[in-house]
This record gives sequence, C-alpha cells and structure tokens, in this order.
Amino acid sequence: MGLDAVHRYAMIPPGKLLRPSLVLHAALTVGGELGAVLPAAVGIEGAHVGSLLHDDIIDRDTQRRGRAAVHTEFGPAQAVVAGNALFFSWFAALSECRRLGVPAERVERAMAAQAEAGVAICRGAFDELAMRGDLEPGVGAYVAMARAKTAVLLAAACRVGAILGGGDAPTTELLGDFGDHLGICFQIRDDVLPYDPIAARTMGKPADSDVRNRRPTLPVLIAHRRADPKSRAALRHALLDETEPELALCRIRAVLERTGALDTAHAMADDYARRARELLTRLPATAHVAHVRALALLTRPAH
Repeated sequence: MGLDAVHRYAMIPPGKLLRPSLVLHAALTVGGELGAVLPAAVGIEGAHVGSLLHDDIIDRDTQRRGRAAVHTEFGPAQAVVAGNALFFSWFAALSECRRLGVPAERVERAMAAQAEAGVAICRGAFDELAMRGDLEPGVGAYVAMARAKTAVLLAAACRVGAILGGGDAPTTELLGDFGDHLGICFQIRDDVLPYDPIAARTMGKPADSDVRNRRPTLPVLIAHRRADPKSRAALRHALLDETEPELALCRIRAVLERTGALDTAHAMADDYARRARELLTRLPATAHVAHVRALALLTRPAH
C-alpha cells in the first residue's frame, strides 16, 4: 500500500523503455560502464512515467497501457503526488551513480542537463495546452512544441548517458541531436496512430483523446492547410464543435484521407528518423552504435 504501490502499478509492466535504453547505449557508446549508469536509466523512466500520470489527469484519459490509468485506480490527488515523487527520483538516481563511481564533475553536468530538460518539457506541455482548439499554427510551431514536449527528454537521455559515460563534448552533442530527431519522429508517429483504425485498437489508451481535448496534431494541421473550404469547415466542426468524440474521429479521418495528410505526416517522421540515423554515421561503427541506431526502429508504427 501507499506511494510504493502506486509507483509499482505505474511502472510495472513497463512500456517500450526507449528512454532508459538511450541512456545505457549512449553511455556504452562512449566507453562507460553499464552498472555505474544504470540508476540514471531507471531514473529517467521514472520521470517519463511521472509525466504520463500528470498527462492522463490533464487529458481526462481513463486508460494507460491497456488498463485503468493511475488517477482512475488510485485517485487524482494520489496520482499527482506519485508523479511528483517520480520526478525527484530522476535526480536522486544521479547520486546513486556517484556512489557507484561516476566522477562528481560528470554527475554535476548530468544534473544540469536534466534540470534544463525538465524546464523545457514543462514549457512544451504548456505550449501544447495553448494550441488547443487552434487550427492555424503552422508545421513549424508544431515541431517546436513537439521538440520541447517529447524530443527534449530523448535528447536528454542521450546526453546524460554520454556525460556519465565520459564522452567528449562533440560526441555528447551528436548523440543529443540524434535523440532530438528521434523524439520528433516518435511524436509524429504517436499523433498518427489515432487516425489509423487498425493501430488505434492496440494503443493502450483512448484513441479519441486528441479529439476530445481539441488537440490539433500534425496530420490535422496538414489537412486543414490543404483542404478545400467545405472540408476545412468539416474538420473545424469535428475538432471544435462535435459532441461525440468517436463520430468526430471518423469525420477527421475522412478529411485526412482526402488530403493525403497521413502520408505526409508519415513521410515527415521517416525523414526525422533518417536524419537521426545519418548522425550516427559520424561515430565509429561499433556494436553499441548499432544498438543506438536500431532504437530508431522503435518509432515505426508496428504497435
């Protein structure tokens, strides 16, 4: 019972574990020791899960990973407090890395990288809230929001792993840029899923969440820009005025198909994934670099 029970429920069974994998493989790529950086990998997964606890409350989503969301199972107040504790665990993990032999100077730099990322993530979440119900932002505004909301944490995972592993500044930044491109790709893929009827069945969370929260994701913004006046009006009505989320989702899907917005969004995701992989060609061709490169495949919509 208590806080530990909420954390166990939230974190087990786990998701893809993409962020902790990035921490570990980035550290190994620069010659770091697995055991010494493992706490940082656990900590970043805790921070990610903590953000999901808060996201589900904000979005009023009652499911996560195919079962009741934490706030549904334990209560909203308990979910907020549990999420806060997971954020702090991200920083507490660095002190464990220090105890396991990581030099203090590296821990200090990793701490700064984490703190900077945490503030940026909050800014991205705030910007996403500001975009609700607004179909006018361009693709550039969307990418900036996606970078702060999602990509920053993946970039931080790479940077923190490289810093703790002893990587030099150019390699650390290169791996951070890899995580940035990978994160934007990941967010675009996530935005497309609700509009794929087959993939939406295996999302593990409500497919109508974006529509219910009047969230103009990338495919919707692309469709709105391309659509004729009639389709644009239908899209606006479905996102802003329709009272039945499932019906709105069907109507939006129809406009996305007519305008080719889904294909364009997929192409953008592919391009970010390609750019991420190309960055790694600047590093020595080791098994660990191959593992990092393979993580880009996790963004493909196989789920």
